[in-house]
Amino acid sequence: MQDSTIRQNLDAVVALIFAVCAVAFAIWWNLDHPHITVKYDCSIAEISPDYPIQVKEACRKLRAQNN
Repeated sequence: MQDSTIRQNLDAVVALIFAVCAVAFAIWWNLDHPHITVKYDCSIAEISPDYPIQVKEACRKLRAQNN
């Protein structure tokens, strides 16, 4: 009886260690390989106060190249 309890505890500890390692790896992977993509609509860049200045300048350059 005691042997099966030790085995169950060991299984739980191994599963917990695996879960902690998996979470740590996922956090490291997301910090090391960010997949953040921000898309701006250049048609409203000039009138929107929420757009950063760098985005407005990039939209102006794109419009100058296309015209």
